Amino acid sequence: MHRKPRMVYQFKVSLLDIRPTVWRRIQVPSTYSFWDLHVAIQDAMSRLDYHLHEFRIPEPSGNQLARIGIPDGDRFEGDEL
Repeated sequence: MHRKPRMVYQFKVSLLDIRPTVWRRIQVPSTYSFWDLHVAIQDAMSRLDYHLHEFRIPEPSGNQLARIGIPDGDRFEGDEL
C-alpha cells in the first residue's frame, strides 16, 4: 500500500512592536484550515485566544485580499484609511 506523502508548511510567527523580538517557528500539515492554523499559532505563542487575528491572502484575481479571522470594528495596523 502506497501512502501519499504529506506536505508540511513552515511559518515564522513574530509579534510586532515587541523588543526583544518574540517569535516562533511552527510546522503544520497542509490539510490544516485557517482555524487550525490560528489554534497552532495561539498554542505556539502561549496565548489564551483573546487576541484578535486576521489572515490576509490574495484573491485568485489578484486584485484584492481575502480577509479571514476575527477582526473588530477597528482597523488593524497597516490598514488603509
